[in-house]
Parts: sequence; structure tokens; C-alpha cells
Amino acid sequence: MDITPQHILVIKFSSLGDIVHALPAVAALRQRFPHARLTWLVKEVWAPILEGNPDIDDILPVNMSWQNWPKIIRTLRRGRFDLVVDFQGLCRSGLFGLMTGARTRVGFARAREGATWFYTHRVSLPEAKPSTWRLLEVHAVDRNLAITTFLGGHSSTPVFHLPQSSTDRLTIDTMLQDAGVQDHDHLIALAPWTRSVMKSWPLGRFVELATDLVQRPDVRVALLGGPSETAAAKEFDHLVPQGLINLVGRLSLRQLPSLLRRIHLLIGNDSALIHLAAGVGIPVLAIFGPTHPKATGPYPLKNHAILRTELPCSPCGSRTCRNPNYLECLQSIPLDHLLREVDILVGGFPRRRDDRVVPATHSSVKS
Repeated sequence: MDITPQHILVIKFSSLGDIVHALPAVAALRQRFPHARLTWLVKEVWAPILEGNPDIDDILPVNMSWQNWPKIIRTLRRGRFDLVVDFQGLCRSGLFGLMTGARTRVGFARAREGATWFYTHRVSLPEAKPSTWRLLEVHAVDRNLAITTFLGGHSSTPVFHLPQSSTDRLTIDTMLQDAGVQDHDHLIALAPWTRSVMKSWPLGRFVELATDLVQRPDVRVALLGGPSETAAAKEFDHLVPQGLINLVGRLSLRQLPSLLRRIHLLIGNDSALIHLAAGVGIPVLAIFGPTHPKATGPYPLKNHAILRTELPCSPCGSRTCRNPNYLECLQSIPLDHLLREVDILVGGFPRRRDDRVVPATHSSVKS
């Protein structure tokens, strides 16, 4: 498009993993329109992950409750936006874009909940075969980049700008030193929790995995999770004397990328943490069930390892399991398969990573 916007509004208000997936597209937008003022509309709970991002001029953190909508709309109208880019693709994001009064409003041609009615321009995705939105075989990062490409931007190497302040690095370094982590240790992080039981490998197997890993020489295990997982993390308490580092609920959102840059391998379910880890450039071993790794796996897939079971019903993209063998796609992934993958991945990692995606030492997709 031959446009020269002065004020750009990016809409991607949730959730954390989806926001990470939009970072490369926003970086490409900045490159395409270097002199425009770029504002990102985001839920206030996720705003810290955007702090210090060189591609963004303003962060607009909002409370998305219905009662707060009039305030949001007034703020958007004052922004004098002339280009809105809606990466969220839902009714309310499309409506917010319309309320800005911007003459150019761009979003996905397959946006949901009628959001396309609010766009002036609709971007189609390269689909190999018809599919539901959740099962599209186009990665979320590439979907977002398709909109930037439509606007004339290019991104040969997707960039994930994530917080990395010196204060946060010092805090993480001190935390790991206090835990007795040595320079020669391989630091492996476990991310056992997701927002949905439908995407969760049994917690008991994560405990068994941690039990195996803490017994290995030169391996330290860090357990990651938010404040809501503090109680569940007690299942791992008996491993703390053996060297497990329980960081559940101890890190702010801003500090997570700094911690992940010290990690050599992250093992987890399909959750925001695997996307943050991939974004800072560390190898990921991801466990997938009903969701499609080609759509939401750690990006890019070739840099990481995925464990999943090939079943007629998987991936289903569903919020409920209809298999008589409940969650067979996850329950059937045995611990020994995961440990074999760890043995392949755990050798020869560099000590530090920067904030760009770099090749891992091994990649595979297991069926």
C-alpha cells in the first residue's frame, strides 16, 4: 500500500503468547514506517512485556472490562490515528479500530466474530487447505507478518524484542547465584502449567521428569510458573534439597526474558513460556496434544523439538476432549520418550543468548 501514516495503532491485547507472536510483525511495521508514531493497545496485565521495546513509541495499557469501554474509546479518539492494524481479529478489536476514526483499518480476511465488517482492507492468508482458524497450518507469527507484508513491509529474519534491562539481569544473576548455580551447569527450565487442562501433560510426569533431571551431574532444574501455580508447585518441594530451584511466583513478567536468557533448555506444554523462550533464542522441547504445532509451536519449528502422538482426532483444536480415552493425545506421551529427547538436546549449548531467534543444536518433530 502506498501510504505514509503519521500515527499507527497496533491492536493485540492478549494473551501473552499471542503478543509474543506479534512482535516480529510490529518490528517489520517499524521498519516500513520509521517516522510514524506507533502505539500498541494491550491489556494492562501484559503491558510489562512491551516495556523498552524499540519498535513502540507508546504503550496503551487498558482494563478491558465493559465498564471501562467509554474511557478506552475516548482515549482512542484522542490518538488521531490514521492507520489501525488489528492483529487480534475479534469483534471488540475491530470495533475499537473503527472508533479511532482512522481512514485505513487493516485486519485478517478470516477474522472472527464479524470483525471484518470494521476493516477497510482485509488480508488473506496462504492456506494449503481449508481449515478452522485454530487448525490453520500457518504459524501465528507468519499470519501477523502477512499483514505487514500487505502494508509493504519485509522481515527476512523475524525479530523478537523482549525486555532485557540491566536491573533485571542483575536480579536474575543474584537469584541464581544464591541458588548455587555454577557456570558449568546446564540449566533446564520446566513449564508444567497452562491455562487449559486440554493442553497439559500430566503434572505427575513433570514431577518424575524433574526427579530424573536433578540427579544428573552438572544439571540444575528451574521450575517456572505464575502466582496461581504456587500451591501446585508444592508437588516438587521434595526435590528442592536435591537442587531444584523453585521460581514459581517469584518473577515479574518483565524479569522472565532475563531468566530465560540464562536457560539452556526449556521443557513445557503449549503455553506462553515456550513462546517467550523461543523468542529469546533458547531451544524448546514442547509437548503438544490438541493444538497444532504448525500454528502455535515454538517459532520457528525447525529450531526446536516437539513431542506429540499422532491420532485420528489430534490435533482437534477443541476446548473439550471427545475421545473416549480422555486426553489420549497427551496421556500417551511417555516419560522415556521425553528423556531421550533431552539426552539429544542437552549437550553443547552456548552459555548465553541474545533477543533474536538463533538456530538450536537439534530439532525434531516426534509423532
